[in-house]
Amino acid sequence: MPARVLVVDDEPAICSLLESELGRREIEVETTGNPEQALERLKENPVDVVLTDIQMPEMDGLTLLRRIKTVRPNCEVIVMTAFASVETAREALKCGAVDYLTKPFSVRREVIPLLEALLEIPADTEVPAPSQVLAADVSDEDPFKGIVGRGGALQELLKKIQKVAPSEVPVLLHGQSGSGKEVMACAIHRLSKRSAGPLVKINCAALPETLLESTLFGHVRGAFTGATSDREGLFQAADGGTLFLDEIGEISTSFQPKLLRVLQDGEFRRVGEARKVLRVDVRVVAATNRDLEQAMRDGAFRADLFYRLNVVPLVVPSLTERREDLPELIEHFLREFAEDRALQFSSRALETLESYHWPGNVRELANAVQQGVLLRDGEQIEVWDLPAAIQQGAPRESVAPELDPRPSGDSLESVEIRCIRQALHKTGGNRTRAAQLLGLTRRALGYRIQKYGLEPSNRSIPANS
Repeated sequence: MPARVLVVDDEPAICSLLESELGRREIEVETTGNPEQALERLKENPVDVVLTDIQMPEMDGLTLLRRIKTVRPNCEVIVMTAFASVETAREALKCGAVDYLTKPFSVRREVIPLLEALLEIPADTEVPAPSQVLAADVSDEDPFKGIVGRGGALQELLKKIQKVAPSEVPVLLHGQSGSGKEVMACAIHRLSKRSAGPLVKINCAALPETLLESTLFGHVRGAFTGATSDREGLFQAADGGTLFLDEIGEISTSFQPKLLRVLQDGEFRRVGEARKVLRVDVRVVAATNRDLEQAMRDGAFRADLFYRLNVVPLVVPSLTERREDLPELIEHFLREFAEDRALQFSSRALETLESYHWPGNVRELANAVQQGVLLRDGEQIEVWDLPAAIQQGAPRESVAPELDPRPSGDSLESVEIRCIRQALHKTGGNRTRAAQLLGLTRRALGYRIQKYGLEPSNRSIPANS
């Protein structure tokens, strides 16, 4: 029976993206922009996972989360937000969320692996099998597979990786979220003497401490509720190879000494094991988007663990620091996501992409290109096919219909009607794109169309919405 996922978000582009990508993996996906409708849907039939936005006009995501847990206590909930903060994440987890995603996120690299892990965890908190967190096969002939760009900042980093990879010392990758730390870790593994061994990856921020410990070290039968059999951890799975610890700065201070012991001595006990000590031969590559030196000064990160990990620090440049790579990256992602090999961006859309500041780095760029491919209606991708945040940085005339000259005494209502008419005309009646041009949600635009009697029956407005 396929897994069932409910997406609750008032951004149609997010719903469309998740529905398209998850549907390809035989996951049943329903979407709604209305939290109340989501609750009614859950009362009628259960789903396995709910992905909900935090910021919604009718009901905020945390309130919805609490109500979901009342209606369906066993339903897993993942919250999505473009305004992530430690407080928001902590509150969501307290309310019962299993994890949170910061927009922009990669469906393929973040959402799907998280769902695959969750859908294998029974309600009694069984731990995901290590094979579910293993990286895809990395025994590719090209050690720099997935790394695109020829700019100076990137090439300097790759030279350092080539020097460091053959050694056995730990490596700590520093860099902003979405900058490509994971693909750099894969390159280090491919270039190392351990390339024939496994590369195992885990996001340390994705699991609570108790689950993280049993995932890394394994457990014995009866170690906790739901541990019905012995299971090896990721350190054992990575024996003879490389273990990539992403978001290492998020592990708790109580777990840090346990990790330090493995790094120092190469040995550990599985959770629930009283006597038997296991030894492994693993190289650790870690990554963080935090200032760990500041965390160390604040007492949030142990100095001995920091210095053990930071033997070779490598800084992954942000996309802003490698703008010369943008054209090549855009073309790379376009070819990756588009089935039509002739598909291109319009000149204005390309100009918009190249002038945007990219706070989400390469991951945000990949998402933007993917959305453009999915939402475009014409022979090329236009500015209005891109995410709203990127459109805001576009030249004004490319995203918003200009108003006809009118006396300054025009009422707000008449100006609003004129803008709506122009947006619908400009987009051929496509309400989703028209709403994006006007800076409205599709629901808000639909309300105004109904309010002003601008339904498709009016011949001046195309009907293909």
